[in-house]
Amino acid sequence: MTGPLLEITGLSVRLRETRKPVVKCVDLSVGRGEIVCVVGESGSGKSVTAFTTMGLLPDALEVAGGSVLLNGEDLLSSSAARIRALRGRRMAMIFQEPMTALNPVLTVGRQIGEVLEWHEPQLTKQQVAGRVLESLREMNLPSPALLVDAYPHQMSGGQRQRVMIAMALVLQPDLLIADEPTTALDVTTQKQILVLIKSLVKVRNIGVLLITHDFGVVSEMADRVVVMQSGAVVESGPVAEVLSAPRHAYTRKLIDSVPRGGAVIRAPVESEIVLEVIGLGMTYAESGIFSKRRSTNALVDVSMELRRGEILGVVGESGSGKSTLARSIARLLKPTAGSINLHGVNIAQMGAGALRPHRRHVQVVFQDPFRSLNPRMKVGRALIEGAVNFGVSPDDAAKRVAELLAVVGMDESAIDRYPHEFSGGQRQRLCIARALASRPDILVADEAVSALDVSVQSQVVTLLGRLRDQLGLSIIFITHDLRLTSQICDRLLVMKSGEVIEQGPTAEIFGQPRQEYTKMLLASSPQFLNRSAIS
Repeated sequence: MTGPLLEITGLSVRLRETRKPVVKCVDLSVGRGEIVCVVGESGSGKSVTAFTTMGLLPDALEVAGGSVLLNGEDLLSSSAARIRALRGRRMAMIFQEPMTALNPVLTVGRQIGEVLEWHEPQLTKQQVAGRVLESLREMNLPSPALLVDAYPHQMSGGQRQRVMIAMALVLQPDLLIADEPTTALDVTTQKQILVLIKSLVKVRNIGVLLITHDFGVVSEMADRVVVMQSGAVVESGPVAEVLSAPRHAYTRKLIDSVPRGGAVIRAPVESEIVLEVIGLGMTYAESGIFSKRRSTNALVDVSMELRRGEILGVVGESGSGKSTLARSIARLLKPTAGSINLHGVNIAQMGAGALRPHRRHVQVVFQDPFRSLNPRMKVGRALIEGAVNFGVSPDDAAKRVAELLAVVGMDESAIDRYPHEFSGGQRQRLCIARALASRPDILVADEAVSALDVSVQSQVVTLLGRLRDQLGLSIIFITHDLRLTSQICDRLLVMKSGEVIEQGPTAEIFGQPRQEYTKMLLASSPQFLNRSAIS
């Protein structure tokens, strides 16, 4: 064939019940050996376009018009049986969250094998096992012969994502659709996955439709880029052209939201110390009926301090101990060694009763705002709950919450609505307001923006900086994205394997990192094209 591998023309999708358009007259194409990135904020129609192509639209949506051609074959007029035959063999998809997409009760080898058994029933068990092992080897996974019998929960996020890619490519399809495949991964794992996808395009001459909200990823991966807003394509073209001279205001807004590489030199914060961690250790002991007792050192002799009005960034790969440190400081975990001095009081080994009056001083904003809010509870009740638990009267708590909603840029009408009625960025703002309702001295933001669009990330990071200035709040900002720390953090703490290997002023660590591991983290962050040409 001489035409595009995938050609979408005039695609429109709407809600079945209200007939409200979700995707409007979308045109895009993908050729062999080409990576086309579709970029836009949540709700822009990126994933709906991908699901329509794969024949995976939920019942609430229906195609209202247009065509989707794969190798010249119209997928929208094909039967369900034909789409099932094409899915996996001619087109495949990598989903955003591999832990959700993989079956938790089946080994990864069994799950990859099911794809082969469904599409190639003539294969023997030995042939299936051989193909499964070969597919895992191609993903550069460690000890593939052992991983065949592993369950998803026994693997890291990056390994699970590689298994998803192996499953998608085991039948060597022509088209690979990757829907936000690296959003929740640390920068080094993200780099590995993106390099892997790029090499597969070159080796297998496949076409890739890569969905992302990060223009840093776009600049590294794309041959062409398609920008979507509110269900429509607002701009498209070669990646260098779109990034260097964007024509649409929305494209310029997304580009400007990408964190710049260099860190701003800030004067050191010299206020009083509100938190001092000395020699903190956390060891997890594991034992089973038929297995030997094992121990994992999640934190090893960690020492740090935090001053009033200071923003401390904590960075490192998954498994480096960042979240364990956060949960220990908030005393959601009881450390096995060391001290946590909060306003001069050691809370590390306190029991629940003695700890209660100290809890309000440290509040946490978690990664997933939707899981952090009770879906059956109106926002107003959810926001006053914490303050009431700390002895504030419901009326006073309600007044405080109304004030905080304004502080985080939300309307007071949010009080009478449920979490599902808000966007991801709005929900995270509500979680910040809830954390502030008890008037803490320290806010721990544990990967609080990693799953958000870059424009929303920028808004939330700016909000945290404003809260520091307005309230004198001390913030521990935990992230795997070093680009974000350059925007607001006064100091950085770099963690690896439960240990602090480097700490100091943000600009100093960005400019002259001492450890090879820190240099690797900085090098792994998606690099953005020079913006000097952008008007």
